[in-house]
Amino acid sequence: MSRATRLTWCALALLLSATGCGPTNGGSRPGGELRVAIAEPRALLPTNVTEADVVLILHALYAGLVDYDPTTLAPVNVMAESITTTDQRTWTVTVKPGWTFDNGEPVDADAYLRAWNFAAYGPNAQNGAHFLDRVQGYADAQAGRADHLSGLRRLDERRFEVDLAAPFSAFPAMLGAPAFLPMAKACAADPKACNETPIGSGPFKMDGRWVHDQRVRVVRNDAYPGPKPVVNAVTFAIYAQMETAYYDLLAGQVDFVKDMPASKVDEARGRLGRRLVERDSPALRYLGFPTYRKPFDDKRIRQAISLAIDRQAISDAVVGGRFTAAKGFAAAIVPGAAPDRCGYCRLDVDRARRLLADAGGWPGGKLQLWFPAGSGAELLMQAVGDAIRKNLGIDYELHNDLRSARYLDVLQGKKVTGLWRLTWVPDYPLLENYLKPIFGTGQSTNYAGWSNAEFDRLIAAGDSAPDQRESARNYGEAEQILAEELPVMPLWFDRAAMAVSDRVENLTIHPLTRAIDLIAVRLKG
Repeated sequence: MSRATRLTWCALALLLSATGCGPTNGGSRPGGELRVAIAEPRALLPTNVTEADVVLILHALYAGLVDYDPTTLAPVNVMAESITTTDQRTWTVTVKPGWTFDNGEPVDADAYLRAWNFAAYGPNAQNGAHFLDRVQGYADAQAGRADHLSGLRRLDERRFEVDLAAPFSAFPAMLGAPAFLPMAKACAADPKACNETPIGSGPFKMDGRWVHDQRVRVVRNDAYPGPKPVVNAVTFAIYAQMETAYYDLLAGQVDFVKDMPASKVDEARGRLGRRLVERDSPALRYLGFPTYRKPFDDKRIRQAISLAIDRQAISDAVVGGRFTAAKGFAAAIVPGAAPDRCGYCRLDVDRARRLLADAGGWPGGKLQLWFPAGSGAELLMQAVGDAIRKNLGIDYELHNDLRSARYLDVLQGKKVTGLWRLTWVPDYPLLENYLKPIFGTGQSTNYAGWSNAEFDRLIAAGDSAPDQRESARNYGEAEQILAEELPVMPLWFDRAAMAVSDRVENLTIHPLTRAIDLIAVRLKG
């Protein structure tokens, strides 16, 4: 996930508002409460956030150093006055004056140092810690040998310096990720309380506590120095089943469903018309292998299963061709991506059967296919299982009794006994972000448990390369290793389907993150 810019994506706004991208006056009014459907978050503390849904909430509650231009995907300064370097290794960040948290604390250099040190310190067990691993002293902080990063230095009230372990020319592009958001003193003193009632720096502030499995409600923050939202409040309504959220939208109880269940999209086209918004997305849907468990530690098993699946045929049959068959690990929208790198990401039944035989055959028992409860993926996973059974003779069973937050905990705990489904949405627009977080040794989102020294070396070489062309070459070679080893098998690149109620106007959505522009959105009535 990444935080979304507040610039307008006019093409989408034109679909949703008769008056286009500007403020509307044909029946809309200031104020009101927007209602957004989400799954139960795993965390609200930014340093611990890994879910795309939670970006919607963070976008409301926080402003950070940068956001992303929706056309170029380049970082755009928000709270940063400047981010400068002379050698790509030592960076000086200057924070704009006049920003505060919603409890009145200043958002200054200390607020960022506080957050980054908290994230990196291993005993705090933050899922966003890996974002800081380029900063000098990260290994010591993760191991608990130091409670701060040696590469962070306060220069004065508004300026701080960041020493990286190696040069990284794209460092500013990372800074829109949640782990880099500022942290109030009160949150550092009591992070558990702040997880339940975040203290933010954005256009909205919490209205009470996070009511688990029910809602997170935010109200307009009148002390916010940036543009003020038109709506008074946003309620993020928590659903166990996105199908229920869709039906609540039809009944007028919800205004926005970001991730429509694939099985309901055809129906929604007829019922919603233009209020069903479909757009190409950089999200990668994939199935991962528990490489720490037999027989999935054998790459021939992984390759065979991947070659047994006709990705486009499943997309055509189950979701009306909405998903594009993935032949690589990164979406074409991201600079440097090569969409055809994965030679095992296509149907080749004869080769699949030979590889399975070379690996000694399937050891017996049903192949388990794991995915979160309420995700609406049952038909897709059934089609994948049917293909594997038909082409390799391996029977399967669906395993979807865990809700999203618990499901991620089980993945992280390396307790999965079969293939597991996830969707990766990039945190920032770099090819590296499709590679390192999912596959880098020891990364918190490397649920496959895969490790490869040459892959890690190439990622580090790409990070330190003197120019973007050399970076892309190294990242591309790293992706070629993935294409052979296949710790996960890419299935599809998403075509996002979002449902909008008839009372919403001037809704704009960032093409990378699908986060709502909560400043401009208006409500009818």
